Amino acid sequence: MPLRLTPATVTDLIWLHSRPEDRVEHIRARVDADRWRIAAAVIADTPDAAAASLRRVCERALQHVPALRGWRLALV
Repeated sequence: MPLRLTPATVTDLIWLHSRPEDRVEHIRARVDADRWRIAAAVIADTPDAAAASLRRVCERALQHVPALRGWRLALV
């Protein structure tokens, strides 16, 4: 992890990049060892569509938040 961020801070940073069309209802972040885990409730027709929506939100956050530079997404 490049910086020592709290789960609440990471959650807020991701929320800042959520748009109404993403249909995100809830976001939660936590850290396990050296990996951050992001969970969300997203209104979508399929699980794949929900995952794609959350991925777009996270990618926006990674592109625009200096504190998240160097982070990358991994599907789990």
